[in-house]
This record gives sequence, structure tokens and C-alpha cells, in this order.
Amino acid sequence: MKKILPPIDKKTLNLFLIMLFLAGTVNIWLLTLHHEEPRRGIIALEMLFRHNLIQPTVLMVPYFRKPPLHNWITILFAGFNTHWINEFTLRFPSLVATGLTAFFLYSFVKRKLDEKVAVLSSIIFMTTWTVLIGYSTKCEPDMLFTLFTFLSISTWYYFFDTNKKLIAWTLGYLFASFSLLTKGLPGILFFVLSYVTILFSRNKLKEILTAQHLIGIIAGLAPFFLWVIAVSPEKAILTLWHEAVRRTAVDNPLTKTLKGILLFTPRFTLALFPWSLFAIYEVLKDRKKLNFLRNSFLKEITALIVVNLVVYLLSPGTRMRYIIPLIPFISILMAEILKDKKINPQRSISNIQFLMDILLFMGIIGTIWATLHTEIALNATIFFLIVAYFIYFYAMKRIDITSFVLIAGCALFMIRGFYSAYFISIAQFKYPKYRKAAWEIAKITNGKELSTLIPELKIGFYSEKFRQQPLPLKKKTELKKGEFFITEKPLYKKLKTFKLGNKVFYLCEKE
Repeated sequence: MKKILPPIDKKTLNLFLIMLFLAGTVNIWLLTLHHEEPRRGIIALEMLFRHNLIQPTVLMVPYFRKPPLHNWITILFAGFNTHWINEFTLRFPSLVATGLTAFFLYSFVKRKLDEKVAVLSSIIFMTTWTVLIGYSTKCEPDMLFTLFTFLSISTWYYFFDTNKKLIAWTLGYLFASFSLLTKGLPGILFFVLSYVTILFSRNKLKEILTAQHLIGIIAGLAPFFLWVIAVSPEKAILTLWHEAVRRTAVDNPLTKTLKGILLFTPRFTLALFPWSLFAIYEVLKDRKKLNFLRNSFLKEITALIVVNLVVYLLSPGTRMRYIIPLIPFISILMAEILKDKKINPQRSISNIQFLMDILLFMGIIGTIWATLHTEIALNATIFFLIVAYFIYFYAMKRIDITSFVLIAGCALFMIRGFYSAYFISIAQFKYPKYRKAAWEIAKITNGKELSTLIPELKIGFYSEKFRQQPLPLKKKTELKKGEFFITEKPLYKKLKTFKLGNKVFYLCEKE
């Protein structure tokens, strides 16, 4: 008797959400904060140190380049306790935002199309390389920004189509306001361009002139304007405007704009890897796959994506991560293209088993070779096997293993488990020991006054965390007698030298 395969439904999505949190949570606490992550941590710490959640500061200097909602959410996850501002509580909100976006994407697409495409869209979104490896576990505002941007467009879409227009405009602008409070002016741009595109395609642009729209603007954007009024309004608006404009063609040379346009296709394909390649292959093999554009909803989604990408093309200063808010909508189109692609069930099982064996072998050998520590390899292997065994022995018995998207999703989450367990363990072993340096600084200074002459964020964050005190950025002339300070050039009395990678820092004391 032929085995009946499970349907692709909400239970399937729940299994993949568990994969997301399993693979994403592994070692999320391990790697030292890097890139812009320590800046987010410093802002959160100093908000609590100063008992001021309105005005962000970095090393006690007012910071206006990003509004504070991301930091508020981080503080909430830390329970408003400075001792709990750490790598886990700083990064975990991004993982939660990724899972919530996938869930709301499922709910939205299920209403507009069908449950199968809804589930596949969510899985594709979660396993797109930019999301899965890039930003789902980074202490950056991108995934929260994506969540709020998606909610602004999707809630407006749903309530507008159910003729609840006042609710549509109010909720749309409210979530756009949250986007503004997360990452600045691009938050409102995504929403406005999207609803203008949809209304234009329906020949209903006059809806913009209604009283309901005006009320929606006033009520929905109130949180953002209240924050602007609470801080320095002129400084906040001018800084956010400059942040947005400096990335556009207006503020960049023509050659840079042309270069960005020429490189857009390969960069865009890479950002959506591997699903972009799968979708391109399917379309090249069968052009009828594009017949989905006859569906009015999918036609509007396509137009929405294209219009927003044009803005990206004309903004050579932007990075590819700025398209992340569009990935949920792009995932809908790719799910429609790939929804009927099948794979032999025996081949799918053997492929996942082979992948698990290869990753396990590479992980153990690579970790021992890179670190010369078997205990690091053992810990990483335990974490990897938790993820891999859940996928292979539990999840795959409960999903349709003939679906190409589901099997590819399982493979990608297993790769994420490998990345979390082995790659992050090796990276932390090789990474300069900023935590250790900051801990030594905290012991030497022992609660006494400490400042810094350099805007070094990693030393700054860990010094503030271990000392549980702000680390103000000062000029040399502002130092007081007997004050400890961190610098790149030894001054006055040198107490200790810290060599961290290619950088050298000094802890000194003014005599």
C-alpha cells in the first residue's frame, strides 16, 4: 500500500519554526559582539544606567542615526536589568522577529492564496541565505525592521480588501511608525511606495485623499512624532534625513550609481541564494511557471517588489541587506514557482543523511584542526547532532518528503546547525579576546573613574558591562588627575597593554 504523505499545513510550518529556533539558538551567546553589535549593546546599557529610554547615547555621546525601538525591545528581553544585557539577549530578538515574520507571512498568504503556498513562502523566507546565515541572529535592527515593514503592508492590504479602510490606514501607519522608530525614514518609504503601487494598479489613487487616510496618518504616526518631540526634534529629523539621503544617487557620484546598477543582478541573486537559483532554473526549464502573474494578487505583489527595487537601484550607498523587508514578498513568488516541484522520497532521505554525515565529518576534523582542542569539537558536535537528529529522525517523518522546498529547507537548516555549532565555535576561538581585556580593565580600575579617548565599541561595551558603569568618551584635555582612561597611544602612566588582533590598546592613568 502506498504511504499517505502528510499535508503541507500549519503543522509543517511549526516543525520548521522549531528548526529555526533550534539551529539559531545554538551558540547564539558565544561569539563576541562584532561589527555594529556592540553599539546596540552600549545604547541599551547606557539607557538603563542613565534612566533615560528616550535619548540614545554611545559612550555618553547623544546618538541620532537610529531611533531607539530596537534598543527598547532588547532592554525588554533583558528584563530592564543591566546584568542581563549580554550576547544572548541582544541577539535573540532578531531570531524572534524572524519567526514572527514567517508566521505572519503564512497567515497573510493563506488568506490570499492557499495554505500550501503560505507554508512554502514562510520556509523560503526563513532559509534565504541573507536571513538564515546573515541577520536572523545578529544584534541589528534589520529583522525587527522587516517584521514591522511586512506588518504595515500586509495589515493594510488585508483590512483595505475587507473594506475596513480606517483600520487599514491606522494599522498600516502604526506599523510603519514602528519601522521608523527601528531604522529611520526608509520605514515609511516601503509602506508608502507599496500602497501607492497597489492603488495605482487598481485605479484607486483617490483613496489617498480620503479623511480615513488623513486620520490614519495622524493616529498611526503618533508614536514616531512623540519620540521626535521628546528628543531634539531638529537634530533627530536632520540626522535621519541625512542618513537616508547620503545613500541615494543625489549624494553619490554617477559612476557609483552605474556600478551599483551593473552589480545589482549578481548581488540580488546572491542575497536570495539558494532559492533565486532554484526559481531561475525552474522558469528557464518551463516558462509556463510565470503564468502565476495572471493572478491579480500576485501581479500586485510583483509590482510592489519592482517599484521598491527601483529605489534600491537609485541608492548606490545602500547594502543588499536593505532588501530584507522585500524578501517575504519575493518568497511568495518563489513559492508559487516551486510549489509543484517534486523529489523522489528515497533520494530525499539519502541526500539528507549524506549531508548530515559530510557536515559531521567536516565539523569534527575542521574544528580539531583549527583549534587543536578536542573539547571544543565535542561541544560543537553535541549541539550539531541535536539539530541534525531533530531534522532527520523527527521532522522528516512528519513532512511531505516529496516536496522539493521542504527537503531543501531541511538541508538549509542542517547547514545552519553546522554553522552555529562548528563555525561559531572556531570563530570565537580565533577572535581577539575583547571580553578578557575588558574584564582585566574592570579589575584594575575596580569601580574608579574610567573614560576612553577612542570610540572603540567592543572594548566600550564589555567595559561598561563588567564595570556596570558608563564609559564616557572624552578628549585628552578633559581628563582629571588620577583618572583611568583607554587609548591607542600611551599617555601619562601606562598600566597595561592589550594586543587584540591588529589593534593595540593601552590602559593609562593621568598623573
